Parts: sequence; C-alpha cells; structure tokens
Amino acid sequence: MFSKTLLASSLIAAVSAHQNFHQFWVNDVTPGYQVGVRMPPSNSPVTDVTSEDMACNVDGQTGVADTVAAAEGDTIKVQWDQSGHPGPITHMLFGPVDSAKAATGVGSWFKIDELDYVDGKWANEIMGAANMTHEFKLPTGLPSGEYLLRSEMLALHGAQTVGGAQFYIGCAQLKITGTGSDGACGPTIELPGAYNAEDADIYIPNVYNGFDPTNYTAPGGPVASCDGSGSTTPVSSKPSNVTTPATSAAAASSVAPVSTSVSLASNVAAISSVAAPASSAAAISSAPVASATGYATAAPGGNNTAIPSFAAPSGFKTSVIAAPTNGTSPSAPGSTGSAGSVKKYGQCGGKTYTGATSCESGSTCTAMNDFYSQCV
Repeated sequence: MFSKTLLASSLIAAVSAHQNFHQFWVNDVTPGYQVGVRMPPSNSPVTDVTSEDMACNVDGQTGVADTVAAAEGDTIKVQWDQSGHPGPITHMLFGPVDSAKAATGVGSWFKIDELDYVDGKWANEIMGAANMTHEFKLPTGLPSGEYLLRSEMLALHGAQTVGGAQFYIGCAQLKITGTGSDGACGPTIELPGAYNAEDADIYIPNVYNGFDPTNYTAPGGPVASCDGSGSTTPVSSKPSNVTTPATSAAAASSVAPVSTSVSLASNVAAISSVAAPASSAAAISSAPVASATGYATAAPGGNNTAIPSFAAPSGFKTSVIAAPTNGTSPSAPGSTGSAGSVKKYGQCGGKTYTGATSCESGSTCTAMNDFYSQCV
C-alpha cells in the first residue's frame, strides 16, 4: 500500500526519471549501444493510448539498419535508463515478418514477459538493483523469422487521473530461429487498440490511497503460449557491470562516472543481421554505458534506491556517465527550460513545492493532486 506521507518525496524523484531503452544482450552478448534499437527523439513518455506511437514510440515505425540474430529459448537482457517511476515492465513480439526493418509495429503483438510488483518492490526498483537491467527468455515454439521486440515500462505515479499513466516504449529488431509454425503464439493484442485510458491497470484512482499493488497485472493480456509452450518465467536479474563487446565501436572504452544526486527527502547495431555468439566464446569488456539523453545507466553500487511499497525511492541517486569517445557528451539531467520555465512533464506545483511554476511553450501546469502539478 502507498502512504500519503510518501507522496511528495516520491513524486519529486519520479519527475526527473524519464527514460529510454538503449541496449540489449542475447545470451550475455550485446551487438552494441543502441544497435538494433529504434530510438525515439526524446525520453518523454507516450500518454495517448490511441496513438500509433503506442507500438514503438514516437518515430518508431521507421526501422534501423541492424537486425540482431537470436533463437527461441535464448536469454534476452534489456537495459533502460535509471528510473524512479513505480510500475511494471513488459515485453512483446511482433511477427514473424519478412523484414523487421520494414515493419511498422502497428498491428498484432503477443506478450512474452511481464514483471510487476514482487516482494514489496515494483519492476523499476528490482531493475535498479541490477544496473537497470531485466532478463527473460524467448519462448520455445516461435516460428522462424524476423520480429520486433517491444519493451515497455509503465509509470503509475500519475495513474490517479485518466491519461496520467506514462508509457515508456522501445523496440528492437530481431531475427529469431525457431521451431514453431505461423500463428503458433497467442493470445495476441492490437496496438494501438488493446489499451484504454480507463482500464483498471492504467487508470487507478486510489493509487495513493488504499491501492494494493500485490494484485496488479500489467496491460497487454496474459503471457502468450507458442505451440503450447509458454514463455519461461523471467530470469533473475543479477547486479553486474554493464558489458559490451570489446570490438563494439559504440561502447565506451573508458568512462568517468560523475555522480549527481536528486535532491529529495530525508533518505537518501551497419550489419543486416548480427549473430549472437555463445557467451563463452565472446570477448567481453566491462564498461558502464552512456545515455545520449544524459539520464545514464548507473554503475553497480551507484544506485541507492529505497522504494517503500509503491513509493518511488526517497533516497534515489543517479550517475551521469561520460559519453562514448565520439566527440560528444551527454548533458546533465534538467527539469527547467528556457528562462526558468519548466519542461514538459516536469513538476510545476503542489504542496511543499518551491520551484518554477511556469511551463515551457506548448504545455500547461496541471494539478494531479494536492501535492503534485505537472506540465502536460
């Protein structure tokens, strides 16, 4: 359950935690930083569930150069920017199709993985203890072909209002070898179409007053079965250094983390198909990976979360990691725009709030509750 006394500190943490999906591994081997991933133009959420952006985010209907090889039963590990947003993570597949690069993602998907609220912790906190990574297995019985893999983190800190839930979405392109036949996996859902802004798993009026997250199930229907074989349970996330292949041009050879704290309450891949070699044969080097948005993934030990029940961490820390050696570096996270105005989705008011109250052009300061107003 979520106590009102935790509201102010949790929302301050949440407002600075916009995020993107940047990198993934197949059996502990990565094609590289943002390789094979369709990156959106910003780290802002999708909030209109009727939009085609619900499939693969803004600009997500456009494919990227690289499609990464995998096989049914392989372990997939995804990594997101650090997040204080309480909520679940889910994974879906779109396909098989002839070309993942040409696929828009608008249409039929089936869920293969879900992590909600476990042992008093939401998925974002569980991932935070594992360098914002989450692991799961591709189901057996998949037909061979190319697919889009959709990773979704749903932020529920604004779910008490219709349209307040925030969907963070990223899609990767995979070429999967499997043993199933077409139509083997189901049930399927349509995106857009399957989500409704007033669904009980999206709109939660009592999210801060009596809501029991132990009974929560993420949107998107049940985890699918393929030829009668469902996806296995998620692989336990293990805190470890971020690993990238030594040959990856997108990975940083040396990085210098710069610690920054969010002021809170008292606590503190050009290849057409990238083969995924067995992990025992791969040359891997440990290195933290930079986020182009400035909201970097924290190195192990640099994440100090303490999320009580539903609340976002009141002692949340992030680490801003130096960018890969490509002549650019990420800017530090910020919540204000020009002339002291608050950026879209930033906090602009509420009890105990003392910051800027004027929103940047195109957004309006809207009260979500007594303690929190947001530029939307």
